[in-house]
Amino acid sequence: MEVQLEDPAQEIKRLRRCINDLTSLLALPAIWRGSEPSQIVQTLLDVLFRMLSLDFAYARLSDAFGVMPVEILRVAEDSKINLSAEEVRNMLGDPLAAYAQGSLPQIRNQLAIEGIAIVPAQLGVHGEIGVIVLGSNRTGFPEKTESLLLTVAANEASIGLQEARLLSEQKRISAELNAENQMWPVLTEAEIDRARPYGRVRRVEIGEILYRPGEVGRPCFVLLSVSLEIVQPTINGERLVTILRPGMFTGEAGSIAGQRTVVQARVIQAGEILEVRPEDLRTLVAHDASLSEILLRAFMLRRLMLIDRQLGNVVVVGSQHSADTLRLREFLSRNGHPFSYIDLDMDDAYRNLLDRFGIAVSEIPIVMGNDGTMVLRNPSTSQLADSLGLNDNIDNSSLHDLIIVGAGPAGLAAAVYAASEGIDALVIESHAPGGQAGSSSKIENYLGFPTGVSGQELATSATKQAQKFGAKMALARAIVQLRCQHRPYELVMNDGTVFFARTIVIATGAWYKKPTAVNLDRFVGHGIHYGATFLEAQLCEGEEVIVVGGGNSAGQAAVFLSQHARKVYMLVRAATLSESMSHYLIARISGNPSIELLCNTELADLEGESALEKVSWANKLNGEVRSVNAHHLFIMAGASPNTSWLRGRVALDEKGFILTGRDLPPVVDPDRSPVWPLSRPPFMLESSLPGVFAVGDVRAGSVKRVASAVGEGAISVSMVHRALAELE
Repeated sequence: MEVQLEDPAQEIKRLRRCINDLTSLLALPAIWRGSEPSQIVQTLLDVLFRMLSLDFAYARLSDAFGVMPVEILRVAEDSKINLSAEEVRNMLGDPLAAYAQGSLPQIRNQLAIEGIAIVPAQLGVHGEIGVIVLGSNRTGFPEKTESLLLTVAANEASIGLQEARLLSEQKRISAELNAENQMWPVLTEAEIDRARPYGRVRRVEIGEILYRPGEVGRPCFVLLSVSLEIVQPTINGERLVTILRPGMFTGEAGSIAGQRTVVQARVIQAGEILEVRPEDLRTLVAHDASLSEILLRAFMLRRLMLIDRQLGNVVVVGSQHSADTLRLREFLSRNGHPFSYIDLDMDDAYRNLLDRFGIAVSEIPIVMGNDGTMVLRNPSTSQLADSLGLNDNIDNSSLHDLIIVGAGPAGLAAAVYAASEGIDALVIESHAPGGQAGSSSKIENYLGFPTGVSGQELATSATKQAQKFGAKMALARAIVQLRCQHRPYELVMNDGTVFFARTIVIATGAWYKKPTAVNLDRFVGHGIHYGATFLEAQLCEGEEVIVVGGGNSAGQAAVFLSQHARKVYMLVRAATLSESMSHYLIARISGNPSIELLCNTELADLEGESALEKVSWANKLNGEVRSVNAHHLFIMAGASPNTSWLRGRVALDEKGFILTGRDLPPVVDPDRSPVWPLSRPPFMLESSLPGVFAVGDVRAGSVKRVASAVGEGAISVSMVHRALAELE
């Protein structure tokens, strides 16, 4: 048989064209650099269409590529093929599986009628990126050179798509690190579609007010085709907060907590919105982890922005020398409520205004709504909480599965785990979330935070986490009595309100002990502090301060205050810090030239007229007394449990800490230890009262560390489940 050789001139021409095509294909990655995946696929098909004179070309990226599915179909104008991309997709079925089998039978049979031959190619070594299918009615398609070109094109496209994927990931990470993008994210169409089942779509018109400051239970609005302006009304006009565009959403940290709105949302471009009610928002956040992360991060960053820019709905007018001013500022700050502060010592206009209205010094501080609708004269923290609506969502007529008393690390952990496991949980906190740990400037040995975390940051995150799962929180409310004669238990608050609970977790923690050698009460609020936050640090700028205590809290305070004060004296009763303080803090203190450590030392005297002016201390070994002029003294020594309301109700040790589990005394003292009434032994962490548990610093024998308190709070929930099961 004779083999007919091709004309050499034609062969050379064909090879040159092949080389030119290969050169063009090899240049594509440089052209594609920085392009989106869809642009890369479109360019690829356009090039192949021209090079190979195709009747049709189809490409699809797999979901594993990490982007929205990309699907493109090209059909020649003079082709007899009448197919849509959807029909090609349906015939292909699973293109990667079909390619692995070496054939695409369904589409081959369909196209064979028209004399169309097809050839597939995979994107990625194992087709993990996608698939290409090319078709032509030319005889002998595909030729060897055409198969070579297709293979090279697929390989180059795979490289370009991988680079696009890497670039996309880098952009995503960069966007996540950009606080502004995280604060005002734009949802994708897919993310909006996942939110649709939780809300209803409605049309809004220009000028419509979606919510005003002070309103309760307002929905979260996802902007489908509208734009909003977020403003804060004041007596001097409106302050612009931001403009929201389509794809964005409204709300901030108070949205999850069910608290009142602090800003106003007005429509500036008509269109449609997705309205998600608060209860549906909590369901969405609980069910969709990806959207939950986007929403909660944005909500928390927006609240921080409002605080930083003093864009709250309340103004505190007071003096830095006023104990009550510091009390209210600390309460608002610890509870993460945005407010503006005006110091009368620095603002003559406001001082003259108060004089004109006859407001006495005893009525300072004044708390006003920034729209002039609310004026409170030296209110208590509970009055302020009620006026701001911090407890609007609390129903005292309900019977709760679990009431957690105290919102320190242990109480917040119990709230998170209880609410996430479907338990109806209410947290009652006398001041602000975080407890004693909440006043720590930085906790550096807490697991998962290599650069450290402030106590307030940890408390804020835990609070939002608990509220995300449905836990409720009553603030500025103190429990003064436990009625335990029968179930359900009754908890009486300081305003007479009674709450009913099937089970109780007590997490009231402990307060620092007051040194008895000096009269601290005389200067409380006028130089005596029991926490070292940014507010106190501002007061100490450039001054000499004293910290009393040898534990981690005292060490953290000393290190933090040394960044603001000229000198920090640290008074410790013990001979060394090694038994009471973490090693890393001891190293920080010993290496800090601004901190002078004085062991075997205790307070001797405090002096001053209306405020603290001088502090004296004595060395216990030689009796030497030393005095310095100082206006700020921080007490962070010892621990006194908050259990006075429990005496005669549950068993306490000689120091007042709650006895639990195996630590309960076998011999009952009727004055201190009520009789255990059940046949079963107490559960771990259970007090002498069935269904009442103690966790954290308030429990006898507990390890005084944040991590152990969190662990006890989490463990207590499993015991709560067992106690609730006994009541069924």
